[in-house]
Amino acid sequence: MAIIQLGGLVTGVRGKVGGVIYSANKSGPYARGWSRGSNVRSELQTGGRGTQSSLAQYWRTLEAGDRGDWDVWAADPNQELTNVFGEGYYISGFLWFVKINRWLNTVGRDVRETAPGSPVATAPSVSSLVVSCGDVASVITYPANEFGASYDCVIELAIGQSVGAAAMPIKPMVIGGWQVPGGTSLDISDEVLARFGSVQVGQRAFARVYRQTVEGYRSAARAIASDVVS
Repeated sequence: MAIIQLGGLVTGVRGKVGGVIYSANKSGPYARGWSRGSNVRSELQTGGRGTQSSLAQYWRTLEAGDRGDWDVWAADPNQELTNVFGEGYYISGFLWFVKINRWLNTVGRDVRETAPGSPVATAPSVSSLVVSCGDVASVITYPANEFGASYDCVIELAIGQSVGAAAMPIKPMVIGGWQVPGGTSLDISDEVLARFGSVQVGQRAFARVYRQTVEGYRSAARAIASDVVS
C-alpha cells in the first residue's frame, strides 16, 4: 500500500481504477493494488490476527471511563504520528490500546487496561550488530545500563542481498522482545535462524532497536546495519 498526496483541483479519490484501489484513512489518501485475498495463514499472520481480535474483544469489556481515558490520551499532542510525507495525524484510543498491547505482547507482558502514564522512552544507543552464518554468535551490543530496570528491548531485522547497501531494501520484521535485558549484549542467533533460516556472506543485515517502557510505550528506533559474517 502506498500513501499518496493530492493537490490542485483533486482533493480525494475513492474506488478502483484499472486494478488500483484508492481510499483514505487517518494517515491520508492511499493507493494499493487490487487482488483477490488469498487468506494466507502463516503462523505469524494467524497469531497477529488472533491478538488483534482478542484485544478488540477485551476493549469492549473495559469500563467506559477507561475507554474515555484512552481517547483523551490518544488526542494529546505527544501521541501525534507522522506519515511518509511528514504530515501529522492522530489515531483513536482504541487503536492505541491495540498498538500498546501488541507491543506489550511482544515482550510477554500482560494486557494493559489503562493508558500509559510515563513519557515515551528515548531511542537506545547501539554499539554494534553482528549477524553470522557460521559458528560466531549473532549479537546486538549496547552500552551498560542502556535498558536498566525500566525498559524492555525490541529488535526488528531485515536481511538484504547487497553487501554494503546503504538503505534498508525491505520492511524489517520483529525477531524478538526481551524484558529489561540488562548487561551489554543480546544473543539473537536463535531468533535470526527462526525468522530467516540460513543467511549467507554477501547479504546485509539491517536492525532497528527500540527501548520500550514497562507500560508498553515504545521509543523511536535506533538503526544499525552490518554485512553478514561467516
